[in-house]
Amino acid sequence: MKEKKGAPRKRAAKSTKASSRVTAAAAAGTAGQRAHWQAIGQASVEQVAKRQVQKTGGQAIQAHIGARGRRRQARRDSR
Repeated sequence: MKEKKGAPRKRAAKSTKASSRVTAAAAAGTAGQRAHWQAIGQASVEQVAKRQVQKTGGQAIQAHIGARGRRRQARRDSR
């Protein structure tokens, strides 16, 4: 369907009430996103720390086992 030719339509001026609501909603959305990303970052830091503790804990256990074996071998050698 063809549009009628004539004077171009004028847009109604944006009301300040509506625009303040829109900007408040946008600000709240941005704050929510920031909190969301901060929570993700914090969780990833915690995961890395947990992994490091597990890794070093495993190494410590293995070191104790190895040291025990070396001591036993040294006792056998000294006989």
